[in-house]
Amino acid sequence: MVRRLTHTEPLMLLQFRNITKGWIATIIVGLVGLATVLFLIPNSGLDLGGDNSLANVGGRSITKPQLDREIELTLRGERENGNNLSREDAIDQGIHRSLLERMINRVAMYVYADKIGVSASDTQVRTRIADIPAVHNAVTGAFDQNAYTGFLTQMRYTQTEFERDVRGDLTTAMVVQSLMAGVRAPSSFGALTYAYDAETRVVSLIEAPATAVGAIPQPNEAQVQAFYEDSQQQLRLPEFRVLTIVYARPSDFSARVQIPEERIRAEFDAGAAQMTRPETRTYVRIAATNEAQANEAAQRINRGEAPAAVAQAMSLQVTRGENQSRAQVPDEAAATAVFGAQVRGPAVVARSTLSPFIVVRVEGSTPAVAPSYAEHREEIRAALAGEQAQDLMATAVSAFEDARSAGGTLAEAARQSGLTTVTLPAIEAQGRNQQGEPVEAAADLTDVLATAFATPEGEATDFQTVGDADVMAGVDRIIPESVRPLEEVRTELVQAWIRRERGNRLRELAETMTTALTNGQSLTAVANANHARVVATSRTVDRRAARQNLPQGMAEQLFAVGERTPVHIVGDAGILIGVVEHINRPDITAIDPQILEATRTYAERPCLPQALQAGAPPVCGLSSSVVEALQSEIVADANPRRNDRIIEREYRSSTTPDEATQQ
Repeated sequence: MVRRLTHTEPLMLLQFRNITKGWIATIIVGLVGLATVLFLIPNSGLDLGGDNSLANVGGRSITKPQLDREIELTLRGERENGNNLSREDAIDQGIHRSLLERMINRVAMYVYADKIGVSASDTQVRTRIADIPAVHNAVTGAFDQNAYTGFLTQMRYTQTEFERDVRGDLTTAMVVQSLMAGVRAPSSFGALTYAYDAETRVVSLIEAPATAVGAIPQPNEAQVQAFYEDSQQQLRLPEFRVLTIVYARPSDFSARVQIPEERIRAEFDAGAAQMTRPETRTYVRIAATNEAQANEAAQRINRGEAPAAVAQAMSLQVTRGENQSRAQVPDEAAATAVFGAQVRGPAVVARSTLSPFIVVRVEGSTPAVAPSYAEHREEIRAALAGEQAQDLMATAVSAFEDARSAGGTLAEAARQSGLTTVTLPAIEAQGRNQQGEPVEAAADLTDVLATAFATPEGEATDFQTVGDADVMAGVDRIIPESVRPLEEVRTELVQAWIRRERGNRLRELAETMTTALTNGQSLTAVANANHARVVATSRTVDRRAARQNLPQGMAEQLFAVGERTPVHIVGDAGILIGVVEHINRPDITAIDPQILEATRTYAERPCLPQALQAGAPPVCGLSSSVVEALQSEIVADANPRRNDRIIEREYRSSTTPDEATQQ
């Protein structure tokens, strides 16, 4: 009988993280869910950095593209919260350093989990992936392979990367939950937590628009040239390669296969016996220790007593078989009795291998069903065609290798042997073209591209398995790393220079205004003198209201300083300055002890992703403290190494001395 060909599509699993706000999320070892994946956007503009490792944690590297992705996620979140923070501002404020530390924390937890042998299962990963709305069919609402593939392509993630991150985040949650089991806050912790949460502050705010620093003039040629030379790393283009992809796929040969009808019939006849659905019977079998006992049981059943009642009355074992074929009856002697007895006829007594005697009564039967040629014809034809297509493909691959050995080019050898070729335009190692767009033909070739970018020009990789195909890549041309010419990026450079200059002037103005406030000038006077306006006067806010109504960064600063100390944030839209006029602290001695105890109990909750995604800032002080201590030990054990030279080179601040001298 011909071998049946089956095809199970490879399970596509993913890995991504959920960026949450606040220092608590950082402490909780960067536990991440999948919602943030929806905020991923491709790198663009002048950010075209290289692949050097920024840090190494327990043998795992953190690269510039990975940190760039985190920066873009953070900037997207800032923009959605009304803070139009630029990449340059983020670097000036050291946000890239904070994000790198979060990544180090996450990777350290991944390494620790590997070390202790803990890992989320494939089922958990699949379930988490299925929770992503973007991988569902818009009509049916079910998981859709095409939607999932498009999702990965849009997010610039490979399947391997996504699977690793999802599994790592799920595993980290498991580890943290285990470490936190049994932790109890002390009684005094309720009072401390209540005091922290109930504290309010009376604040006033000044807002200065970006226009407060006036129009920024166009840079002169010397400034543009200096800025261009300073931006070489950001303007650097990665290595590109032009590749010829050779596919060896059984499906390409299926159309050439012709299966004679007599061959299909012969296969059907040869396998008819195996395809026949045998007769099945439903029966009751009672085991007896001797023939007299068996005869008595059979007589009682034949007089109308129920077999189960007879077995119970005589303390005998009863077995029921439901729709069993002869081969499924465990005892050959019993099978002979079952399939020899009359259906719904009298109970019969027979000898058995498993017990001395048995009583059998057949209650029902389903006749055998002979296979239909019409029903099985296409199945057999497809199996025969698949085998022949495999044989044709193997012959074609052999001919292809012979043609290459004889001196033919990759394309010529493929054409002569009948293999399919696709020429990929100049692409970089992640499958994007020179315009930064993903090349659709390279979407599923992650491993092939990795090998091709380690192969010399003019040579080819070996065949690698990709789905149901064998794939080879020939390196036609290598375009080395380069720096985009000045004239090509002049417009972008001028805009970036103006943006940086405006940021510098806004920061200088913010410092001038905060100094004036510190020296005793009134809010109104400072606002009038600097083209600003007072937007809030003596407003009482708690931490929750501040986080919800003020830009990220301002709330944290207002609740971190003392009275009469001005603080500020600077963004593309302008400056926001806040002053704490008075701090209102609750009188803990007047609070009901039951409320303090409830606060202590509530504070024991661990800050896991479910809580972080709920919307309200979670209260988890003790859990955070314990996890922070554990994490510190785990990170130290992972021995992270940061490459400060590369970090400073790749993320140069606009306020570094060498740039300041160019202003």
